[in-house]
Amino acid sequence: MAKPNQTIEMGRGETYANDRYTVYEHSRYSRSSVLSGQRRRLWLDDFDTLEEAQAAYPDAKVLCGSTFHPPSLNHLPDNQG
Repeated sequence: MAKPNQTIEMGRGETYANDRYTVYEHSRYSRSSVLSGQRRRLWLDDFDTLEEAQAAYPDAKVLCGSTFHPPSLNHLPDNQG
């Protein structure tokens, strides 16, 4: 499995959006997950300032946009019939 990477971006998810600098870890869901192989974004922390976020996560990439993508189950077989 590929090594996860981290980003700093404004907080945005399925049920929230805010003006805080949020750190996410990015990887893929494991084979044991129903979302196997799909992108996984895990919230790690959030901060009031970019400087605080960068100090706590110096290797994280700072982004202007959002990496949010809603999960999808369209890769599963259709069991109708």
